[in-house]
Amino acid sequence: MSPKSSIIYICSNCDAQYPKWVGRCNQCGKFGTVGTEPTAVTRQTQHTALNLAGATVSLSDHISETPARRLATGWVEIDRVLGGGLASAVVVLLTGEPGVGKSTLLLGLAERCSGSVLYVSGEESVEQVANRLKRLGLKGKNISFTNEVDINTVIATARQLNPVLLVIDSLQAIRASEGVGNPGSPTQVKMILSELVALAKETGIAVVVIGHVTKEGVAAGPKTIEHLVDVVLSLDGVEHQALRFLRANKNRFGPTDEVGVFEMGEAGLREITNPSAIFLAERHLGAGSCITAVLEGSRSLLIELQALVTHSRLNYPKRATTGFDVNRLQVLLAVLAERAGVKLNFSDVYINLAGGFKSREPALDLAVCAAVASAALKRPLPNDLVVFGEVGLGGEIRPVVGAEKRLQEAARLGFKQALTAGLPANAKLPKGLEIASVKTIYEAVEWIR
Repeated sequence: MSPKSSIIYICSNCDAQYPKWVGRCNQCGKFGTVGTEPTAVTRQTQHTALNLAGATVSLSDHISETPARRLATGWVEIDRVLGGGLASAVVVLLTGEPGVGKSTLLLGLAERCSGSVLYVSGEESVEQVANRLKRLGLKGKNISFTNEVDINTVIATARQLNPVLLVIDSLQAIRASEGVGNPGSPTQVKMILSELVALAKETGIAVVVIGHVTKEGVAAGPKTIEHLVDVVLSLDGVEHQALRFLRANKNRFGPTDEVGVFEMGEAGLREITNPSAIFLAERHLGAGSCITAVLEGSRSLLIELQALVTHSRLNYPKRATTGFDVNRLQVLLAVLAERAGVKLNFSDVYINLAGGFKSREPALDLAVCAAVASAALKRPLPNDLVVFGEVGLGGEIRPVVGAEKRLQEAARLGFKQALTAGLPANAKLPKGLEIASVKTIYEAVEWIR
């Protein structure tokens, strides 16, 4: 039976598909971006479909007791986020705001890589990259560089050199001559990534691609590109601050809850192996300051959480947060008012996680309530106190995952007290740390009083 031809309409900006033409894309709101793309729909008979069946293998025959081979990056923090290094044939998409340090990070990774590296840059000349290497104090002896932007030429070069790592800077600067649209368009980036994925799976080369972000801070291009790659990393930072945070939003070869911490300086990015000490270095001693323990993957971090409560001159008091969910703050303030008698109807409330850190962990609930209560009551919390726990709508305080790990980190940094929910009977508590166990938010506020 001959194929039946049909036409679909695709938005060149966001890759949304439509059965008929529309003037404005409903997904991205752009006008004039929806065009046609012919496709062939073939209805196969059952007999023909059986003839096209592919070969299968038993998965049990391919299960190995030895761990998968990984390429050490030379960065402890990157290896932590990736789950032990770059897996063989992995394709990584690295995103981040302009100027956050993506190229600097990958140049450092290429320098430390135990093997040859092919660095492809469509945005910078060889002189610019060489000057950056000099500024960062790197030699670049194992790095081969090219300015080629055609994907076929890049792949041919990679096949010839056969490096252990291929770096593409950036995805939006590479073009596919066979594809339609300008470099960076949805059709182009999908075709380029598909070619890079095929190269990685065939040759075993690890590929790291830098991707641009939109004004909302998400990866530019259609969502399809995040499905094509194995790992999606994001490098975040706060403007006018030196700290950078590397997180995995997707990882087929490891966890997605780890965070790598770096500090940007004149000599490039420097790993922070003890982030808690950095976050607590300039802590505020006074009402509204609370130290909490956040669990990021296998590591516990101590963060200063600050609260400011002031009299409001507005009909609707303001609630603002930095690094914390503002909607969650609204819920916690309601619980404080109804379950603990801390009335904030005529007060503006501000919450800040120091150091530019961001977290949505439930364990922050009790720390937020303690900081707000401390600021509202003008009662400073003890300097050697750490607070964590989840708060329910009934005012109950619930235990959180990894309580022992959080307490051990607190004890290591010299904290003597902890305000949290009840711990399991078999919990191993660190020596010298006194636990104040509270079951309700009312008890926690009374403890602060």
